Amino acid sequence: MNDFLDYLVDFQPNDWFGISLRGVFIYLFILWVALVVWVARDVVSRSKNLTFQVFVILLTIILNVFGLLIYLIIRPQKTLVEKYHEDLEHRALAENEELCPKCEKSLPLVFQFCPHCGEEARKHCKKCHKLVSKNWSVCAYCGNKKVEKKEEEKA
Repeated sequence: MNDFLDYLVDFQPNDWFGISLRGVFIYLFILWVALVVWVARDVVSRSKNLTFQVFVILLTIILNVFGLLIYLIIRPQKTLVEKYHEDLEHRALAENEELCPKCEKSLPLVFQFCPHCGEEARKHCKKCHKLVSKNWSVCAYCGNKKVEKKEEEKA
């Protein structure tokens, strides 16, 4: 074994086998470093947990391709940026809804009555006839101070 290592260390320019063997080792080293860098960047973009990040990077340094395979199995499905945008989307959709005053289930802003319990959630403005929240004392659309039910207006 020592003879083989001595052979690798003793560089002879006309030894094509030694040159190609060194080239393969250099290529494998560069590949190993590239895998570690890729895993480090990917785990930082997917997790805020420092312990998990260090564990995965060390796993890849020690086990190389097998560490990469283990990481690909246990890595979080979405990046932090994807999670942030998904959360923004959920909040934007929630702005078009409110909770029913009685059963507290999600209720789109265009509904006058809750489909779950039947509670009236909105009234029609006496002046502009737009749906406004039952709790409002002033219509946000026309400024009318008396907001009543549309049925009472016709009676």
